[in-house]
Amino acid sequence: MAQAFQRLGTDVTVIDHSDRILGRDDAEHAEMLRAVLEGEGVGFRLGAKVERVERAGGQVILHTGDDGDVRADRLLVATGRRPNIEDLGLVEAGVVFTKKGIKVDDKCRTSQDHIYAIGDCTGEYQLTHMSEHMAKVAMSNAVLKVPSTIDHAHVPWCTFADPEVAQLGATEAELQDRGEDFEVYRFPYSKIDRAITEGETTGQIKVFATKWRGTILGASVLGDRAGELISLYAVAMRNGVSLRQIADTIHPYPTYALGARRAADQWYARKQYPAVISTVQKLFGYQGPEPREIDPDRIV
Repeated sequence: MAQAFQRLGTDVTVIDHSDRILGRDDAEHAEMLRAVLEGEGVGFRLGAKVERVERAGGQVILHTGDDGDVRADRLLVATGRRPNIEDLGLVEAGVVFTKKGIKVDDKCRTSQDHIYAIGDCTGEYQLTHMSEHMAKVAMSNAVLKVPSTIDHAHVPWCTFADPEVAQLGATEAELQDRGEDFEVYRFPYSKIDRAITEGETTGQIKVFATKWRGTILGASVLGDRAGELISLYAVAMRNGVSLRQIADTIHPYPTYALGARRAADQWYARKQYPAVISTVQKLFGYQGPEPREIDPDRIV
């Protein structure tokens, strides 16, 4: 919304109590998007605490304590949504709910086994595609009587700014907090020929995967068509497709999806250990300099 209003000619300042934007997404990509927005003129007041809001002299004044006041012509408040469930007779039906929404289990059943609920009214996810997924789960259980559960482990989402930011699975920070043994594989949009041709070189693909098997633990994409690219990783994660298998799969040229394969190629590149290369050279009599160590930032 900030970017849209700024491009329509409005001077925009984003005020947030958090110290960063897009707190659920990859921190590096969030900062890259913030830099793009700032380059377009969007201002940010992060880590701010709005104490009160008043209107004076035709303006809206936000009092933020030590950070000083912010004056504006209009104020757009984005504080989330609440479910419209007041008139559903949930109390009379004995359906348990909270301010967040109707409580459901992994089969989308409410506290009454014969009543199901899906989508935003449950407070589970506020994503259109998750509402559709929950609808399939509920119908499978309620109508077809085929056991089905919500897939909490492979939920992608996309913020449709320009460039887009898409996220799937665990973030880099979450994996670090969990003490996971993983590596980060990057590929910049500036090396994707389709992106170069279309002038969309701002962006990056990041994949978090295990070192030896290349099992994907999470992914983040910043750039044009990030929403489409994250879908590729969603299929891979759900079906146990590794980076090696993605790297070995033929992708058409020139496409953005080829960037996903090139990102997977970095897993192979990390396997070029000096000792292995030295052994191959001696075994087959190959010539050339032997690398002393692996550069984790090298992009091939």
